[in-house]
Amino acid sequence: MEFLVITPAKNEAAFIERTILSMIKQTLRPVTWVIVNDGSVDNTNDIVEKYMEKYCWIKVINIPDTSEPRSGGSKVVNAFKEGLKAFGHVPHDVVVKLDADLSLPPNYFADVSDCFMKNPDVGMCGGYCIVRKGGKLVKEHSASYHLRGALKAYRKKCFEDIGGLQPIWAWDGIDGMMAMYCNWEIKILDLPVIHHRPTSSAYNALVHSKKSGFEAYRTRSGLFLSILRSLIRIRKKPFLLNTLYYMSGYMEAWRRNESRLVSIELGRFIRKFHYKRIFQL
Repeated sequence: MEFLVITPAKNEAAFIERTILSMIKQTLRPVTWVIVNDGSVDNTNDIVEKYMEKYCWIKVINIPDTSEPRSGGSKVVNAFKEGLKAFGHVPHDVVVKLDADLSLPPNYFADVSDCFMKNPDVGMCGGYCIVRKGGKLVKEHSASYHLRGALKAYRKKCFEDIGGLQPIWAWDGIDGMMAMYCNWEIKILDLPVIHHRPTSSAYNALVHSKKSGFEAYRTRSGLFLSILRSLIRIRKKPFLLNTLYYMSGYMEAWRRNESRLVSIELGRFIRKFHYKRIFQL
């Protein structure tokens, strides 16, 4: 299978060379890897161009910086879309959104390709992130059903069915729900990927909890379900405050009658999915 990989990158000079080296070592390389330099003010672009001279499948496009914050979803998705607009015409079977601070095992794309080829019902697949803690590499926490936005591979037909990536908060959760709603399977493979910058390190935990609650309303989570989901957050620091901030975000969106991000049908599917998962827990 042929892969089109798109990597949004902003001020990634500390990490991106490690990502490039792991890509060069792949047993199955992408047909095109587009690195979208999103207004970096460090030497990210210089590092990429050094390798572009040696490897014709590595491409770079430069876009001007915006005032959007790093975290939150829309900035990275908009950068991804610029890469897709510039190179989406390249023949490919799989499109990948890949972060610029990862180190992949050499068999990464070969195993992803094998998964897609063996099971035509799989629409999205990828590995999981590991981070360094106390001198050891440990698995980064993530819900068992959730494929991380840092390393998502989409079968082209699935990508088209879900309408591509949406420039919204928690886009990598919504796209998974949309894929399952469209009867696609999601597979998380036994492929550990080193994440050099831990997820969520770019934003405050309480701000994240409040924003997540706010977006829960917009994705039609429902009050009772949101209360249950907020209680699950009590397990992570800063514990009770996570729960309170999550619900304050939900109630703020409810008071403001914020617009919804998903259809009534998809919202019903999301509620049913999470109720089932919570009661299993």
